[in-house]
Amino acid sequence: MNPQSTPTVVSSSIDDLFALTLVDGLPVESGGKLLRYRTVKMRETTVADERIAARLAERVVSVGGASKLLVSDSDFRYAMTMRHCDSFECDGTKLPQAVLDLDIFGKLSPHDLQLIEERVVLIALVAQVRYGVISQEEFDQFAAGRMPAGTATSPQPVGQAANVGSNDGLDQSGPALLTDFTGDVANSTPSGRGA
Repeated sequence: MNPQSTPTVVSSSIDDLFALTLVDGLPVESGGKLLRYRTVKMRETTVADERIAARLAERVVSVGGASKLLVSDSDFRYAMTMRHCDSFECDGTKLPQAVLDLDIFGKLSPHDLQLIEERVVLIALVAQVRYGVISQEEFDQFAAGRMPAGTATSPQPVGQAANVGSNDGLDQSGPALLTDFTGDVANSTPSGRGA
């Protein structure tokens, strides 16, 4: 993304979409001193970043004596947020993305992490405007904290979930209730060895 063309799309309260000042900063000890990297240079991510984030979110666990590879959704989201950070800066010193890992990134305060996540959302929305997925007006409404007109709120009841809860209070036995999903088989008399 061209950072020079982006500010026309972004809310006027943000000077540079790709630069963020943190409140608490990323605490890193260097030379016996505690430095707080308060400036974050952000960037857009690529498919390669998604693959790296997936690898960072992988965990090998033992289940019943067998090793299983699990990928944590929350760790993946966390790693993707980290991949949006190009560098952290403090007094002219840069902490580049190449040295960041989930342990270092985990030193952020919850408030600073939220600030970074909010900026990631804005960067993604600006990309959607650039590619024509959403309009400039829809972006402006979102940036102002309003839902664009015609947008349904979530969750949207569709499919089988549309009627969830509508039958509360009806007296139905388990087998009769199952006929909604299996047909009349649930009401027939059992046959075979179980009869």
